[in-house]
Amino acid sequence: MKLFRGAVDTIKRVYRYEKTTGMDVGALQGVMLIFAVVLFLIDIDNFRLGKYVIGIVTLVVGIVSVTAVFVIRRFQKVVLVCRIAVFLFLLLAAAILYAGANDGFSLLWYLLLPVITLVPLGMPFGAPVCIGFGLMIMTFFWTPLADILRYYYPRDYREFYPIFYWGFCLMDVAMDIFYKNYQIRQHQNEENLENEVQEAVAGTKNLMLHSVTAISQLIDAKDRYTREHSQRVAEYSRLIADYMQGGHATGEELELIYRSGLLHDIGKIAVPDAVLNKPERLTDEEYEVMKKHTIWGREILSGLEFLPQADLGATYHHERYDGSG
Repeated sequence: MKLFRGAVDTIKRVYRYEKTTGMDVGALQGVMLIFAVVLFLIDIDNFRLGKYVIGIVTLVVGIVSVTAVFVIRRFQKVVLVCRIAVFLFLLLAAAILYAGANDGFSLLWYLLLPVITLVPLGMPFGAPVCIGFGLMIMTFFWTPLADILRYYYPRDYREFYPIFYWGFCLMDVAMDIFYKNYQIRQHQNEENLENEVQEAVAGTKNLMLHSVTAISQLIDAKDRYTREHSQRVAEYSRLIADYMQGGHATGEELELIYRSGLLHDIGKIAVPDAVLNKPERLTDEEYEVMKKHTIWGREILSGLEFLPQADLGATYHHERYDGSG
């Protein structure tokens, strides 16, 4: 009972999946190519037996199938074209069934109907088509309606054709479910992997932000005159950037400005404490050392991929707005 419920759940899952996904063009191309190869092989006998009309028709159908394999992806409405082709295929089936084309041999092609509908087009469309054709065959082969057919099919043909058809149909359904269930699992695995990557990236970003914050606090702790200075610069810079963009700046852009503000004074790490915390006026030599903290900051931050353009903030945060130095 548990196995039966599992099978039913799998069928329902595949059915829902096929309703939300597009047609498997790759599978359709494979089916059409196999179909064309079989046609060409059979056509050898058609011409050898002198059945030139059937042979020419079969040859044309095979050439069309091969051509379609290479051009089908260029159609914008592939699904609509394929569905129309299937309905025309069914109309042709009714004519073949009634006339007994090629002594009933042409009807054998319709054993492949589940392959060309279920796998590429899915169960929502293929199942009604296959069931409808199967019921039509059973009606004309297993009921008195067989008398209205123009061609007299042998008894064994009428008895076993529907059985073989339903057997092929069930086999194709199982193949379609197995194949689509595999696709579903692959898709779920890809989604799970993507979620794990996103979580890892988010964790890395948080770690990076905490690290940057810790570094900025270290810088402020080194300079007793600028406690929490880097934090204020970062917050003001983000506010100014958002205002200048009229509120249209992206979160990533504002975050970049904020991180650059936190680290704009990172070059002070290389400034001696005696110079950085000197209470008296700096000498000219000491002032030159202090001014170099912008250069040292650029050297520290340049080339860090997880902090793009942060070196620009460290380099130019003491430049005059008018560009005069």
